[in-house]
Amino acid sequence: MSNLTIGDMVGTFQTQRLTRQLKAELTRLSTELTTGVRENTASKMTGDFGPIAGIERTLKALDAYRTATSEAAIVTDTVQLSLEYIQTTNQELVPGLLQASSARNSTLIQTSAIDAEQKFASVVSHLNTRLADRTLMAGAATDGPALAGADTIMAALVAGTSGATTAADVSTAVDAWFDAPGGGFETLGYLGSTSGMGLTRIGDGDLVRQPVRADDQALRDVMKSYAKSALIAEGVLTGDVDEQAALTKIAAEGLLTADGALTTLRAQVGAQQARIEDISVQNAAERSALEIARADLIGADPYDTATELEAVYGQIETLYTVTARIAQLNFTDYM
Repeated sequence: MSNLTIGDMVGTFQTQRLTRQLKAELTRLSTELTTGVRENTASKMTGDFGPIAGIERTLKALDAYRTATSEAAIVTDTVQLSLEYIQTTNQELVPGLLQASSARNSTLIQTSAIDAEQKFASVVSHLNTRLADRTLMAGAATDGPALAGADTIMAALVAGTSGATTAADVSTAVDAWFDAPGGGFETLGYLGSTSGMGLTRIGDGDLVRQPVRADDQALRDVMKSYAKSALIAEGVLTGDVDEQAALTKIAAEGLLTADGALTTLRAQVGAQQARIEDISVQNAAERSALEIARADLIGADPYDTATELEAVYGQIETLYTVTARIAQLNFTDYM
């Protein structure tokens, strides 16, 4: 019987080819174990890529919705915080105004007026809140402030009440400035758009819009109540303590009345926050379901992949051992 042998060169080529095959298999299995996706999806899909293409397209859309939902949540949360600050500030100011008006003490009235003026400036600043270079309460005009500066508004109100001699006259003039169509507030005070901020798509068929603008009537009522007291610090009704006390009381009562409307406004924002959260949860659930479906279609079983990887590793180790042994052979050992 004759023996079939191969030359050293052929043996070397066979060893190199087997090494490359095993290394390629090792790389493939390592990638599949890491990503959880088969490298050769065609064999699993039997040529029909329609289902997986649909899943991938929906997952990309959900990625976009997740970003939009996060941005919408940040916007509504920021607006809610601003409104919370304004309402808290109102509630802190009212007791001092009521005390000053009932005491009819010039010093107390002046002190509460200065406090109201400072808080008015802070309220205007919060209504001009910007996020990511967008003004949140200016409607569609997100590139500029929602309101003119507090100093500008107060200067206009001082000019508009210069001839008033009673608290009622001052109150009426301030109300007209803030509420009259085409009046001072609409032409000078509010710088935003009368159209709402653009809609944001956060889901399939789900659109949301930040619902608050700085020209909302509830916010006008808050600002004009601050302004009525703050005008005393600007010299309105100077020397008439009784009328100043009456105006301070009107301002306090205005803030108390505005509190209910402000609560309603905050409730609207809260409803928007809840809706965004619900849609976010729905999108996350849909994403999880699609990822499971994708894994069923093209996923690599981690246990099977790990087992195959261990087997290939053993083969490579055996190949290196055998190769090393052959390399140590000499003619005497072979004979």
